[in-house]
Amino acid sequence: MAHLRILVADDSPEFRQHVRLMLAHEPEVEVVVVARDGQEAVELARRVQPTVAVVDLNMPRLDGFSALRELARVSPQTGFMLVTGNQDQSVRREAESYGVHEVLLKPFTPNEFMAAIRRTAAHAAEKESPRTLAQEVLAYLKIGRMDDEAARVYAGYIRQPHAEPDLLARLAEIFCARRDWSELRHICERMEQFGSDARDQ
Repeated sequence: MAHLRILVADDSPEFRQHVRLMLAHEPEVEVVVVARDGQEAVELARRVQPTVAVVDLNMPRLDGFSALRELARVSPQTGFMLVTGNQDQSVRREAESYGVHEVLLKPFTPNEFMAAIRRTAAHAAEKESPRTLAQEVLAYLKIGRMDDEAARVYAGYIRQPHAEPDLLARLAEIFCARRDWSELRHICERMEQFGSDARDQ
């Protein structure tokens, strides 16, 4: 049975302890690191490259969404779960745009939690390589797709560490037309980073 390495990020000591207890008798699972906030989660994920990151939505320093954006950059093969007490469907939609496979509402049972971890790990194992994702993006752009499904694919590509500047520039036009300022801002940040890296060389 596959060994699943779990990162848990939540600012509540009680929740972190609860998660450890829920997973204590699962032989395939190991909680390798526990983070108290979003920034610590990013730093730890960079080092340990977990199979699954369980991330709370509301955390200090970096909130859940900001942490997920950085986690996708430093640990691209990790599967992401968001845990929250917020039942608003807009939270789920935004989470999906950050590459989250499972959104779990608090409180949840050990069985629900373990099932979500297994689904997330399976999804992470099937993650597309950056090249394959780039090919899908190009295929969508060729036929002019701007729908929500295509936007999720575009958003996933933006977060790939090897995203190409020329393709990002084309996606900026898409997100501008969709009035999706959050993704447009992220593209601008990536482009600025490319410029900074080029100046440093």
